Amino acid sequence: MTTMTGPTTLEVLSDLLKIPTGEFDGSFTQMDWADDEIAAAMHRYPDQADTLFHCFMLLKPTSDYMDMEFVYRSHCRELLDRVAAGEDTRPGTAAEACCACSDSSKLGPLTSPAAGLYMRLWAKAFPDRPMFTDRHEHHEALEGSRIDDLEKGLRSKLTVKERRLATIECDGRHHSKPVRCRYAGSDLAGTTRPGAFAERHPKAAPSVQPPVVSRPSKTARRQPPPPEALF
Repeated sequence: MTTMTGPTTLEVLSDLLKIPTGEFDGSFTQMDWADDEIAAAMHRYPDQADTLFHCFMLLKPTSDYMDMEFVYRSHCRELLDRVAAGEDTRPGTAAEACCACSDSSKLGPLTSPAAGLYMRLWAKAFPDRPMFTDRHEHHEALEGSRIDDLEKGLRSKLTVKERRLATIECDGRHHSKPVRCRYAGSDLAGTTRPGAFAERHPKAAPSVQPPVVSRPSKTARRQPPPPEALF
Protein backbone atom coordinates (compact mmCIF):
# COMPACT_ATOMS: atom_id res chain seq x y z
CA MET A 1 0.00 0.00 0.00
CA THR A 2 1.65 3.20 -1.13
CA THR A 3 -0.91 5.92 -0.38
CA MET A 4 -3.15 6.49 2.60
CA THR A 5 -6.73 5.31 2.37
CA GLY A 6 -8.46 8.57 3.17
CA PRO A 7 -7.10 11.98 2.12
CA THR A 8 -9.59 13.60 4.49
CA THR A 9 -7.43 12.56 7.43
CA LEU A 10 -4.40 14.58 6.39
CA GLU A 11 -6.53 17.42 5.10
CA VAL A 12 -8.13 17.79 8.52
CA LEU A 13 -4.79 17.59 10.35
CA SER A 14 -3.22 20.14 8.05
CA ASP A 15 -6.23 22.44 8.27
CA LEU A 16 -5.73 22.55 12.03
CA LEU A 17 -2.28 24.01 11.42
CA LYS A 18 -3.58 26.89 9.32
CA ILE A 19 -2.90 30.23 10.97
CA PRO A 20 -6.19 32.06 11.65
CA THR A 21 -6.19 35.84 11.36
CA GLY A 22 -5.87 37.58 14.69
CA GLU A 23 -4.57 34.61 16.69
CA PHE A 24 -1.03 35.95 16.84
CA ASP A 25 0.05 39.54 17.43
CA GLY A 26 3.84 39.41 17.33
CA SER A 27 6.98 38.43 19.16
CA PHE A 28 5.85 39.82 22.52
CA THR A 29 3.03 37.30 22.58
CA GLN A 30 5.41 34.42 21.88
CA MET A 31 7.70 35.66 24.63
CA ASP A 32 4.78 35.50 27.06
CA TRP A 33 3.94 31.95 25.93
CA ALA A 34 7.57 30.93 26.39
CA ASP A 35 7.68 32.45 29.86
CA ASP A 36 4.44 30.64 30.76
CA GLU A 37 5.92 27.31 29.68
CA ILE A 38 9.16 27.98 31.55
CA ALA A 39 7.19 28.75 34.72
CA ALA A 40 5.16 25.55 34.28
CA ALA A 41 8.34 23.51 33.75
CA MET A 42 9.92 25.03 36.85
CA HIS A 43 6.87 23.86 38.78
CA ARG A 44 7.10 20.35 37.28
CA TYR A 45 10.84 20.08 37.97
CA PRO A 46 11.63 22.23 41.03
CA ASP A 47 15.12 20.72 41.35
CA GLN A 48 15.96 22.12 37.91
CA ALA A 49 14.13 25.44 38.29
CA ASP A 50 17.24 27.63 38.02
CA THR A 51 18.40 25.90 34.85
CA LEU A 52 14.95 26.02 33.29
CA PHE A 53 14.64 29.74 33.95
CA HIS A 54 17.74 30.32 31.84
CA CYS A 55 16.47 28.26 28.88
CA PHE A 56 14.66 31.12 27.18
CA MET A 57 17.11 31.26 24.26
CA LEU A 58 16.45 27.59 23.46
CA LEU A 59 12.83 28.37 22.66
CA LYS A 60 13.25 30.29 19.43
CA PRO A 61 10.39 29.51 17.01
CA THR A 62 11.47 27.62 13.90
CA SER A 63 8.31 27.77 11.78
CA ASP A 64 5.53 30.16 10.83
CA TYR A 65 3.17 27.57 12.29
CA MET A 66 4.53 28.50 15.72
CA ASP A 67 2.64 31.75 15.45
CA MET A 68 -0.15 29.48 16.71
CA GLU A 69 -0.19 29.18 20.47
CA PHE A 70 -0.83 25.45 20.78
CA VAL A 71 1.96 24.60 18.32
CA TYR A 72 4.57 26.85 19.92
CA ARG A 73 3.69 25.83 23.47
CA SER A 74 4.08 22.15 22.59
CA HIS A 75 7.48 22.87 21.05
CA CYS A 76 8.62 24.75 24.17
CA ARG A 77 7.26 22.10 26.52
CA GLU A 78 9.18 19.27 24.86
CA LEU A 79 12.45 21.19 24.85
CA LEU A 80 12.08 22.13 28.52
CA ASP A 81 11.30 18.52 29.42
CA ARG A 82 14.51 17.49 27.65
CA VAL A 83 16.53 20.04 29.59
CA ALA A 84 15.12 18.79 32.89
CA ALA A 85 16.02 15.22 31.90
CA GLY A 86 19.52 16.17 30.68
CA GLU A 87 18.66 15.15 27.10
CA ASP A 88 19.79 16.53 23.76
CA THR A 89 17.76 19.60 22.77
CA ARG A 90 18.96 19.70 19.17
CA PRO A 91 16.79 17.09 17.37
CA GLY A 92 13.40 18.18 16.09
CA THR A 93 10.45 18.28 18.45
CA ALA A 94 7.15 16.55 17.76
CA ALA A 95 5.62 19.95 16.99
CA GLU A 96 8.37 20.74 14.47
CA ALA A 97 7.88 17.35 12.88
CA CYS A 98 4.13 17.93 12.60
CA CYS A 99 4.85 21.19 10.78
CA ALA A 100 7.09 19.30 8.36
CA CYS A 101 4.45 16.62 7.79
CA SER A 102 1.83 19.27 7.16
CA ASP A 103 4.00 20.94 4.53
CA SER A 104 4.81 17.59 2.92
CA SER A 105 1.15 16.56 2.76
CA LYS A 106 0.43 19.63 0.64
CA LEU A 107 2.93 18.51 -2.00
CA GLY A 108 1.30 15.17 -2.67
CA PRO A 109 -0.21 12.07 -1.04
CA LEU A 110 1.78 10.65 1.84
CA THR A 111 2.60 6.96 1.95
CA SER A 112 0.70 4.91 4.50
CA PRO A 113 3.66 4.79 6.96
CA ALA A 114 4.16 8.54 6.56
CA ALA A 115 0.49 9.13 7.32
CA GLY A 116 0.89 6.95 10.40
CA LEU A 117 3.92 9.02 11.40
CA TYR A 118 1.93 12.24 11.07
CA MET A 119 -0.80 10.81 13.32
CA ARG A 120 1.72 9.58 15.90
CA LEU A 121 3.50 12.92 16.03
CA TRP A 122 0.19 14.76 16.32
CA ALA A 123 -0.79 12.60 19.29
CA LYS A 124 2.56 13.29 20.97
CA ALA A 125 2.63 17.02 20.28
CA PHE A 126 -1.01 17.84 20.90
CA PRO A 127 -2.54 15.24 23.24
CA ASP A 128 -5.31 17.66 24.19
CA ARG A 129 -6.43 17.73 20.53
CA PRO A 130 -6.97 14.02 19.76
CA MET A 131 -7.61 13.14 16.13
CA PHE A 132 -8.42 9.85 14.39
CA THR A 133 -7.61 7.53 17.28
CA ASP A 134 -8.84 4.42 15.46
CA ARG A 135 -6.83 5.13 12.30
CA HIS A 136 -3.76 5.94 14.35
CA GLU A 137 -3.99 2.61 16.15
CA HIS A 138 -4.47 0.83 12.82
CA HIS A 139 -1.28 2.34 11.38
CA GLU A 140 0.67 1.58 14.55
CA ALA A 141 -0.43 -2.06 14.52
CA LEU A 142 0.52 -2.60 10.88
CA GLU A 143 3.51 -0.31 10.41
CA GLY A 144 4.82 0.52 13.89
CA SER A 145 8.45 -0.40 13.23
CA ARG A 146 8.51 1.51 9.95
CA ILE A 147 7.01 4.53 11.67
CA ASP A 148 9.71 4.26 14.34
CA ASP A 149 12.36 4.55 11.65
CA LEU A 150 10.61 7.47 9.96
CA GLU A 151 10.25 9.35 13.23
CA LYS A 152 13.92 8.90 14.09
CA GLY A 153 14.96 10.05 10.63
CA LEU A 154 12.66 13.07 10.56
CA ARG A 155 13.66 14.30 14.01
CA SER A 156 17.30 13.96 12.98
CA LYS A 157 16.68 15.85 9.75
CA LEU A 158 15.07 18.67 11.71
CA THR A 159 18.05 19.01 14.07
CA VAL A 160 18.96 22.59 14.98
CA LYS A 161 22.70 22.36 15.63
CA GLU A 162 22.99 25.55 17.66
CA ARG A 163 20.00 24.70 19.88
CA ARG A 164 21.83 23.61 23.01
CA LEU A 165 22.14 24.98 26.50
CA ALA A 166 25.02 27.44 26.53
CA THR A 167 27.06 28.37 29.55
CA ILE A 168 24.78 30.21 31.98
CA GLU A 169 25.57 33.54 33.59
CA CYS A 170 23.20 35.00 36.19
CA ASP A 171 23.39 38.27 38.12
CA GLY A 172 21.18 36.92 40.90
CA ARG A 173 18.00 38.52 39.60
CA HIS A 174 15.13 36.82 37.74
CA HIS A 175 12.72 39.23 36.07
CA SER A 176 14.42 42.01 38.04
CA LYS A 177 13.75 40.30 41.39
CA PRO A 178 16.60 39.10 43.65
CA VAL A 179 16.76 35.29 43.82
CA ARG A 180 19.02 32.56 45.13
CA CYS A 181 20.06 31.09 41.78
CA ARG A 182 22.66 28.35 41.60
CA TYR A 183 24.34 30.19 38.73
CA ALA A 184 24.67 33.53 40.55
CA GLY A 185 27.88 34.57 42.31
CA SER A 186 31.51 34.40 41.32
CA ASP A 187 31.81 30.74 42.27
CA LEU A 188 28.88 29.60 40.12
CA ALA A 189 28.55 32.06 37.26
CA GLY A 190 29.51 30.50 33.96
CA THR A 191 28.96 26.91 35.08
CA THR A 192 26.48 24.40 33.76
CA ARG A 193 24.14 22.32 35.87
CA PRO A 194 24.99 18.79 37.05
CA GLY A 195 23.53 16.17 34.73
CA ALA A 196 23.53 18.45 31.69
CA PHE A 197 23.62 16.94 28.21
CA ALA A 198 27.38 17.38 27.86
CA GLU A 199 27.95 15.28 30.97
CA ARG A 200 25.59 12.54 29.90
CA HIS A 201 26.96 12.46 26.34
CA PRO A 202 30.65 13.40 26.53
CA LYS A 203 31.37 12.33 22.94
CA ALA A 204 28.76 14.76 21.66
CA ALA A 205 29.92 17.65 23.86
CA PRO A 206 31.49 20.60 22.00
CA SER A 207 35.28 20.69 22.01
CA VAL A 208 35.30 24.41 22.78
CA GLN A 209 33.55 26.33 25.52
CA PRO A 210 30.15 27.61 24.30
CA PRO A 211 29.47 31.34 24.50
CA VAL A 212 28.09 32.79 27.71
CA VAL A 213 24.43 33.68 27.29
CA SER A 214 22.50 35.84 29.73
CA ARG A 215 18.72 35.55 29.73
CA PRO A 216 17.20 38.72 28.24
CA SER A 217 14.79 40.80 30.26
CA LYS A 218 11.15 39.86 29.76
CA THR A 219 10.51 43.40 28.56
CA ALA A 220 13.43 43.51 26.15
CA ARG A 221 12.30 43.65 22.54
CA ARG A 222 13.30 40.58 20.53
CA GLN A 223 12.76 40.10 16.82
CA PRO A 224 11.67 36.57 15.87
CA PRO A 225 14.16 34.71 13.68
CA PRO A 226 13.31 34.23 9.99
CA PRO A 227 11.24 31.10 9.23
CA GLU A 228 13.36 28.05 8.42
CA ALA A 229 12.64 25.35 5.85
CA LEU A 230 11.42 22.34 7.79
CA PHE A 231 11.12 19.71 5.14
